[in-house]
Amino acid sequence: MRSQPSILVSWYTDPTAIPPFVLSKGQVTVGPKLRPDQPRLMYAGRTPIGVYDLKATLESQGLPVRYDLVVVYADASGMNFPLNLDAFDCPKALVVGDTHHLKFPLRQMLEYAKDARVDFIASICNRHHLRWFRDAGFAEVAWFPGLAIRHMPRPLRSSRKPQMGFVGQSTSLHPRRSRLIALLQSAGLPLFAGTASRETTADIYAESIVSFNASLNGDLNFRVFEVLSAGGCLLTDRLADESGLGLLLDDDTHYVGYDSADELIDKARHLLRHPDRALEIARAGNAAFVNSMLPEKRAADLLGWILDGRLDELYRIPAGDPGAPDPAIAFADRVRVYEELQRLHLEKERPRILFDPGVPDVYRADAADLRRLELVVAPRDPRPAGHWDGIVAAEPNGIACMANCTAGSGCT
Repeated sequence: MRSQPSILVSWYTDPTAIPPFVLSKGQVTVGPKLRPDQPRLMYAGRTPIGVYDLKATLESQGLPVRYDLVVVYADASGMNFPLNLDAFDCPKALVVGDTHHLKFPLRQMLEYAKDARVDFIASICNRHHLRWFRDAGFAEVAWFPGLAIRHMPRPLRSSRKPQMGFVGQSTSLHPRRSRLIALLQSAGLPLFAGTASRETTADIYAESIVSFNASLNGDLNFRVFEVLSAGGCLLTDRLADESGLGLLLDDDTHYVGYDSADELIDKARHLLRHPDRALEIARAGNAAFVNSMLPEKRAADLLGWILDGRLDELYRIPAGDPGAPDPAIAFADRVRVYEELQRLHLEKERPRILFDPGVPDVYRADAADLRRLELVVAPRDPRPAGHWDGIVAAEPNGIACMANCTAGSGCT
């Protein structure tokens, strides 16, 4: 592998909000969000929003079209879906962004990956979703947690403000996070919550006794790494094993985890009352980040995988169960049902899902990474009465996934 390969990065959003990752000094970055006051080295050119011909767009702006690697970052927002990647005589990689929310997120990204005919699929936040790409026929899939983080080191302060720090969104797109923030405030906890620049955000995490995080929908989000980078004491929701959080960090050593609102409030109060313990966790989390999670290391490992065929075991996705799924079960139908269950997992704290006994086991196995779902298999007759947030039923034309149902009286 060349020490500084020539790489084209097609980025998906405003770099002042989420800066593009840096993979090489020989990198050209383009994207749909470009302002005149942004440094030229950040974005070399503008691309259209949505679907477009990437090579033709570069040529129209006099930009180079020969590279050692093309990397596209795209998500289900649909902001950046470049095509005609076959025109580039080099490997093509797709870094998959958010697939845990928005409309048909997995279906959109699976379809785009096929249309773009990429060679490699990587994910940063959703390790548990890479199995869908593998099952769709992509042989080269891997997980690179923290790849897009900007390291913002701060001195590890022994004296900190008696507050919880949170920087980020708590809009209608983040219903659980909004609920938890409201509960923390109503419990009288000293929570600072708002938005800030990347530099100020690092300062807030470094100076607060506790730094609060809640994933949007079971994703290993950027804030986990940003808190550790700044030396904050991370208090975050526990994720499914498939997310990979447990492969990187140990609960109650590098961070403090919670499952429920009550546990969150109890843990927050304990840490605020015991700042020495919070500092101990902050030190351990920061050391773990610096020792093994720096974005420069992730970038080097990504290039080692694509250009040299080297992939550390940490980044590999476990092979699927050889006994499942049944090839007679439509892959597209499994994705559809999973997306419906994932939507309920986003909207509700602990959704109750009733599975009819005639539904193949693979549909429940698919949902295992939605940690807060309560899955119940109904007896064959009669179906249990009561309200369910969703019912997954075997129907003559396939599998039906229905929301807000009362068993025995139909669905609304």
